[in-house]
Amino acid sequence: MKTASTLALALISAVVLSAGAAHADTAGPTRAQVIAELARARASGELDQLNSENGSVFLRNTPSTRTRAEVVAELARAQASGEFAELNSEDSTASLRRAASTKTRTEVVAELQAARDSGELALLQSEDPTHPARAIAAARKPQLVIAKAK
Repeated sequence: MKTASTLALALISAVVLSAGAAHADTAGPTRAQVIAELARARASGELDQLNSENGSVFLRNTPSTRTRAEVVAELARAQASGEFAELNSEDSTASLRRAASTKTRTEVVAELQAARDSGELALLQSEDPTHPARAIAAARKPQLVIAKAK
């Protein structure tokens, strides 16, 4: 019995040690490698560039995959579609206004009136979590799911 326990302990130790050795191979660079990389970055000026206030350092080192003509054509398309103005606008809702509606005005007005009647509109406009309209909206939710399923 003592031999079996010793054998099991030796086997477990061997597995643990081999797992540790395998992990050491994939652990990444050694301290000496990191120090050497730091010295290389200092010598080449790369570290100074990374620590500077100039954010374009990353852009300068990235080669373009497009020709100038492709970039100019893409800019023209974005300007013609209004996307360029939208991206440069301080209005965060510009893209929402550009989307086409799938409902008629009559349908929207009817939906608004139904939300008023049910109290759902009051709930949406309320910042009070105990607002009575929350109960109305919670009760109406299953009806909305059934109506959408039909």
